[in-house]
Amino acid sequence: MPSLVMTIAADLYALQEIDSAVEATKASLTAVEEQLGESEELIAGRQAVEEGRDALEDVGKQQRELEWQVDDLRSRLSDVEGKLYGGSVRNPKELGSMQDEANILRGQLRRREDELLDLMVRVEETQAALREAEESLTEVEERWRQDQRELTSEKGKLEGELAGLEEKRGQQSGLIDARVLALYDNLWERRQGRAVVKVERGMCGGCRISLPMTVLQKARSGMDVVQCVSCERILYVS
Repeated sequence: MPSLVMTIAADLYALQEIDSAVEATKASLTAVEEQLGESEELIAGRQAVEEGRDALEDVGKQQRELEWQVDDLRSRLSDVEGKLYGGSVRNPKELGSMQDEANILRGQLRRREDELLDLMVRVEETQAALREAEESLTEVEERWRQDQRELTSEKGKLEGELAGLEEKRGQQSGLIDARVLALYDNLWERRQGRAVVKVERGMCGGCRISLPMTVLQKARSGMDVVQCVSCERILYVS
């Protein structure tokens, strides 16, 4: 009889070790699954490239607009200077008015050309920033793809381990009486995965209290499944 109850306690302890391994494997699998998919670094890298392209498009539009304005001012100035110095206009008042217009156009042209030069510098800087963002994104994508391959492999490995553990648990739980198994399951939930504890130096391995001699004797004699008088965990005398 003692060996039978000892076998029950030992079977419960073995079941608990399997359940602990199942929980740990599930936790690892969840952690791996949470890392699968696009990372924050990858999303941020793509956003940086997108923003860089938008910025380049914006300054490009500004450059084209200024270039059009510069071309227009040059064309207008050329027309005015052609009339001014071509000899077709002889009226002093009209010539004075045309000279004033030419001076105004020259001033506007200088300002627009200066703005265009500044903008061309901005275009070059924006292009450089975009190239840097694109290169950074390429590196991030390469690391991400490698990580995803490793994570996918790890996920498959863990799923295989979990399937094996769950099969082993089914076999182990089949060795245990339904009443005892129900008690174990209840304690597993209540005691955070420590339903069965070893007796160590006359103490409960769960709450560490010294067990009464009568409880120790019952645990050793194997009359029935014995629980700690304090924490109610199942006692296993190895």
